Amino acid sequence: MATATAAKVIEIPEIQLGRLLVTLKGQTPLITHRFGERARKAIEDKQQHAARMAKPARDPEAEFRDSLYPLGEDRYGFPAAGVKKALVCAGGRFADEQMTVLRGVINVQGDLLEIRAPAPAMRSDTVRIDGGRTSSIAYRPAFWPWSIDVTIVFNTTMLSEAQLLNLVQLAGFSVGIGNWRPEKGGNFGTFTLQGATQV
Repeated sequence: MATATAAKVIEIPEIQLGRLLVTLKGQTPLITHRFGERARKAIEDKQQHAARMAKPARDPEAEFRDSLYPLGEDRYGFPAAGVKKALVCAGGRFADEQMTVLRGVINVQGDLLEIRAPAPAMRSDTVRIDGGRTSSIAYRPAFWPWSIDVTIVFNTTMLSEAQLLNLVQLAGFSVGIGNWRPEKGGNFGTFTLQGATQV
């Protein structure tokens, strides 16, 4: 004789969200490196088996400009996704939290966050490409001094405001944003928490 089984009841707790506007103040220069249109076109041509042309001479100024995230005249940004990645990475590596969980607990609002800084300077750095087999020169912009306002929405039932602010500080010191950040063995793109306001 079959026995009746109790129906499973799914309980989903009510979500409670907090919203903070935090200001990140750079402690070391911020190097950006957008994947420019010229590089994208070269990949498309290769994948579509376009006729091979002789490689033109490199244009450092154009490569420098391609590495910027323009927002308008003399205004530049940094991807919001990069800031979220820094927060999630810091929580996973140094606060013993699951990164998959943190991705669902915090959200950084916007697409490009404006960098408040003087006009960027061009850097020319030796880099390794092709899996480290070849040396090349990278022409990239560096912002210094800099600051960025970031709006963070977070699940307060899983993360307190104080914990979030600690996470921001940890990310700024241990992970950083942009190229040659501490996460990647460099010391650029570090930041500290300058201020936080509920919004």
